[in-house]
Amino acid sequence: MPANLPPEYIQTELRFRAAKTPEEKLEILKELMSLVPKHKGTEKLRVELKRKLTKLQEETQRQQKKKGARGPAYDHIEREGAGQITLVGLPNCGKSSLLAAVTHAKPEIAEYPFSTFRPTVGMMPFEDIQIQLIDLPPLSEYTEPWVYSLIRNCDAVALLVDLSSETVEEDYLTALSWLERARIRLVGSRPDPVGEGVAKRAVALGLKHDVEGAEERCSRLRDLVGGEFEIAALSTISGEGLAEMKRLCFRVLQVVRVYTKKPGQPFKKEQPYVLPVGSTVTDVARTIHQELAEKFKYARVWGSAEFQGQRVERHYRVQDSDLLEFHE
Repeated sequence: MPANLPPEYIQTELRFRAAKTPEEKLEILKELMSLVPKHKGTEKLRVELKRKLTKLQEETQRQQKKKGARGPAYDHIEREGAGQITLVGLPNCGKSSLLAAVTHAKPEIAEYPFSTFRPTVGMMPFEDIQIQLIDLPPLSEYTEPWVYSLIRNCDAVALLVDLSSETVEEDYLTALSWLERARIRLVGSRPDPVGEGVAKRAVALGLKHDVEGAEERCSRLRDLVGGEFEIAALSTISGEGLAEMKRLCFRVLQVVRVYTKKPGQPFKKEQPYVLPVGSTVTDVARTIHQELAEKFKYARVWGSAEFQGQRVERHYRVQDSDLLEFHE
């Protein structure tokens, strides 16, 4: 079957051949790949272009390391919303597709590996709050140090595994090994094991659950994880599992939402205060204003108390969705 390539492809290929640097060739090659029609006649060409892309990406990153080149400083991204979660995984696991599906961010999404070179931030709505997600370059031997810095500084990690891969167990363990080499340990529902490095709370997400055989591979992944992390299987194509994924992300942040109202006034549901699990009534008051934390005498609670409007003292621990009324 003939390839029937458009005229734009021929012109772009000439630019590719004339390019001098690996970086320039890399950008033009991405253009070439976007211009190739997807049908049986172009299968060999698309495979060859992917091979060239991977080779150029590896060459570019090797040169940067050899020269000690430093790109923009991405070591810190300001937290927003209820918490910050980094999306972590091997090449082509679906991180960028997930970010695009649950936020308004527009990351570069491609079939070839290593399409993500810089962090992309998106805000994911969950009920009445927002959770900050950061799409990172994939874990590999070429991963830049700033990627691990962002993982160390985030509130929690979402470890993504491609359920279209026949080697889901190996992929999962490989991702963990890259993190462990950077002295980052992922922990889930079990107590934090003794070990070196930084421990980060995590959830596991099985992407591409819509492909054939994904359910069986997800079952194998669950057997391997063995309850260490909560797991959600999802598809960015059908939307399956995205609601569950949002709940898991909220739970792994280990925060509570607390609402307030003034005495004698009806409750009007507005943006809640978000605090760590275990916070007290005093912590809530301090979040509102230091003066309130010093002056209030007691609070009334609707939600987790034994009866609605129960009077509680300063040390009372609030629960998610509690409503507080402070009395001075």
